[in-house]
Amino acid sequence: MNPVRLSILGAGHIAGKTAAAAAHLAARGEIRLRAVAARDPARAAAFAARFGFETSFGSYEELVADPETDLIYVATPNTLHAPHSRLCLEGGKHVLCEKPFTANAREAKEVLALARSRGLFCGEAMWLRFLPASAAIGEALRAGRIGEPRMIEAVFEVPISEKERIREPALGGGALLDLGVYPIAFALLHFGEDYADATGRATLLPTGVDDQSAFSLGWADGRIAALACSATAAGGAAGRIVGTEGAIDVPQLVRCDGFRISPFSGGEPEDFSLPFECNGYEYELRAAARAIADGLSECPEAPHSATLAALRAMDALRAAWGIRFPCDA
Repeated sequence: MNPVRLSILGAGHIAGKTAAAAAHLAARGEIRLRAVAARDPARAAAFAARFGFETSFGSYEELVADPETDLIYVATPNTLHAPHSRLCLEGGKHVLCEKPFTANAREAKEVLALARSRGLFCGEAMWLRFLPASAAIGEALRAGRIGEPRMIEAVFEVPISEKERIREPALGGGALLDLGVYPIAFALLHFGEDYADATGRATLLPTGVDDQSAFSLGWADGRIAALACSATAAGGAAGRIVGTEGAIDVPQLVRCDGFRISPFSGGEPEDFSLPFECNGYEYELRAAARAIADGLSECPEAPHSATLAALRAMDALRAAWGIRFPCDA
């Protein structure tokens, strides 16, 4: 079977990380690097040459029309995820879209409905869900290593509030969509998507988007996820799952390549290290290629239901905080 032919729509920072992982997989014969598209043709050409893509385009429409492209990775600002994903799907291309999948749940439902109607794969590149350490944490929970899981604590704090993508409502800005989506994904991955409520408090930037927030998800059986994010503080990212008999600590929540299990009643903590093959983005690309080869519409590691559950939580929190994007109308 021929490897999936990958192209990237956008040539920014995250696109570069994705391209590096794609080059790693291409060297192994797992995918083929086809094309890069950017509004600036020179930038697209330089990006393509840097990572070894076959060609480049100076418009997104040209990329979508390329008959040699199978899968397009959408790597543009948050509020452009939905229109760019629709553009790709309407052109008959499979889509893997950078997180957050869209700016709100309504857009996500529309994009996923379009993908289903065209019989195409479409998924969110929430790389946390694809990492080997995440799978190992899930196995430890199912094995009862910490007893009954009752509480999740997770934060992501990095001082990026001066960046345009954070400050501007028109770009889907704010700490929640850019940073808070990770603690939410961590909680949904390990506690399930059927949370009962989402509540919290945020401080806002002068532009009207959130600068930082503390919020919780609650489940009907009493489990709670206490989460926080900040685009001003520099606390990093970490997570903890607390059970009746022990805890799992994840010192690098976003770059999740290891964790520690600590029993409460004696016994030594046990450390697990699962280093990346490349930079961690290879796992989501591999999973998407595998899903396409198997004729699936979504990745089992990151189902559409998880994407929608996260967006519903963020929609509820933004509504409570009075944050609206132009695309919410």
